[in-house]
Amino acid sequence: MKAIFTAIVLLSISLNVFPQKSPLKFGDIPMDDLNMKVYSKDTSASAVVLSDYGEAYIRINTTTSSLLFERHTRIKILKKEGLDWANVEVPLYHFGSSEEKVTNLKASTFNLENGKIVEAKMSKDGIFKDKFNRNIFLHKFTLPNVKEGSVIEYSYTINSDLLWNFPNWQFQRTIPTRHSEYWAILPEFFVFEKYMQGYVSPTTYEVKNKPMSDYQSNAHHWIIKDVHAFKEEPFMTSEEDFISRINFALSHINFPGEPVREIMGSWAKLNQILLDDEDFGGVIRGSGFLKKTVEEVTAGIDDPVKKITALHNYVKRNLEWDGHNDFFADNLKTVIEKKKGSSGDLNLLLASMVSKAGFEVEPVILSTRDHGFVRMQYPMSKQFNYVVCLVRLPENKTIFLDATDKFIPISVLPERCLNGQGLIISKTRHGWINLETKAKAKTVASAEFNLAGNGEMKGKLTFNRDGYDANKARRDYTSKGHNGYVKNFLGTKLWQIEKSDFQNVDEVENSLREVHELVLNDHASVSGDIIYVNPFITTQLESNPFKLDERMYPVNYSSVIEKVYMCKLILPESFTIDEIPQSKVITLPNNAARYLYNVTQMGNMVHITSNFQINKSLFTQDEYPFLREFYDQVVAKQNEQIVLRKKP
Repeated sequence: MKAIFTAIVLLSISLNVFPQKSPLKFGDIPMDDLNMKVYSKDTSASAVVLSDYGEAYIRINTTTSSLLFERHTRIKILKKEGLDWANVEVPLYHFGSSEEKVTNLKASTFNLENGKIVEAKMSKDGIFKDKFNRNIFLHKFTLPNVKEGSVIEYSYTINSDLLWNFPNWQFQRTIPTRHSEYWAILPEFFVFEKYMQGYVSPTTYEVKNKPMSDYQSNAHHWIIKDVHAFKEEPFMTSEEDFISRINFALSHINFPGEPVREIMGSWAKLNQILLDDEDFGGVIRGSGFLKKTVEEVTAGIDDPVKKITALHNYVKRNLEWDGHNDFFADNLKTVIEKKKGSSGDLNLLLASMVSKAGFEVEPVILSTRDHGFVRMQYPMSKQFNYVVCLVRLPENKTIFLDATDKFIPISVLPERCLNGQGLIISKTRHGWINLETKAKAKTVASAEFNLAGNGEMKGKLTFNRDGYDANKARRDYTSKGHNGYVKNFLGTKLWQIEKSDFQNVDEVENSLREVHELVLNDHASVSGDIIYVNPFITTQLESNPFKLDERMYPVNYSSVIEKVYMCKLILPESFTIDEIPQSKVITLPNNAARYLYNVTQMGNMVHITSNFQINKSLFTQDEYPFLREFYDQVVAKQNEQIVLRKKP
């Protein structure tokens, strides 16, 4: 990527920019804000951003160039849950010898004590730096003496020579914002793409022309007041996709008398840059020392898929993902020695090994669900944060590979990767690919129980889990151990486990099977001569996750879902059925979601089958009311009970 970051050169003129001024004076806190107990526009708020002011501008002279970003923020803490807003993280990028730095940091906490304002200034002990990934460090600081009722205030400047990384501005947070204001001052030589996102419109937007001696500078100014808090809703991707924000992307530099310098370029250009990069394409082509290991791991294996599986398992078993997302790799010898690395380290290592085994393998860069979706109209590498492998086999067959998750088989991607489309980096097949796998989040539960006249139920509960349900269960079982997993399974239920058995915990290509022999004393309710039985011993949808009448954002499941429940219930001979649920089928248009509930009775035996399916991963806001009603009907159906009455 070095070619991208060195494309911006120093311009041979002095460019003077006149920055604006913050509407706040540091430390001048109005008494009304200090006395505030509740934010009137959102009484549930744990804190409120009183003012958030930022300005960014480019400063260039004959010897240096720099990008400056100044920020001044003031926040009122209203409840205990809001105290965490006193812990601030500022991401700082670094590439090669270029590194962003924080200067002029000032932070204080203001409390009202005995009618007087008391200021607590942050000391250097409250500042530290932490690595986020290969190219980002977090400059962290914590304000002192923060409690309910405090007002915290901080300001800082970021100095950078990474002119392509012009700061975006976030108007909305997970707490309400009373005033958010941003200035972006852009010389005419620098052509930026600007795009607004989110569902909150600016209160004010203006562009002021600033004529200079030999050029023009445009000052873009946004103000949004009384911004409501961003509320996360069920089944969403990252809030980064939906919060109200202005984004910048440096397209090109057009300096008079010189050729246009393309910065953003095209996806094809990014493809070639990555192929040539020593920390990306070079890692796959090179790393010759891996050939011996590949030969040892695949010795005696002729089947292509089994060879790939062996290499996939080798990386998963011998190296650990360190939790960092990246699409570049460090020196692979160092990674192997450390036995851990980022997603870029592990997956490019795997790509190199698969390539050396004679297969056509291509890296696919993507943005994980918590990083936000990719906007294809803006060819920028910073939209990506992850890489996986795509292996091509004869007859146009392809296999996805990811070595970061020990419980994922070949051809299945971790759920965090299921986020739209990824970009194939290839000499011959460069382009976009859907990040979809055939794996579901599937569980088949089978219950066989005998019901006694006193309400006690005794029997067996079996789970067969596949896809992402199996992945989660395997991870939980491995981390908690057998006893911990069983204890978590019981939760607060008054159940007695006589025996538990687990099969295929390590065989990730197969279904994970777990069997529990149980005695239940809290599942049937006895009232005189009547027994009320809930036939759903497990997998019941007890409430609708969609509480709102209207939804602003799409519903985005990471994968399709299938939950099957089969129950065989043997009733006591001394009781007869008084009421029993009726069979029902609920379906959304185009089979987007489907629910089947079937009941059959033979003598004193009741069979119930429940099949809940979500058959597509994305529902629009227009489809939301129908999806919500679908869940309502499923919840109501699964709440129906079997009523037994004692025979005369």
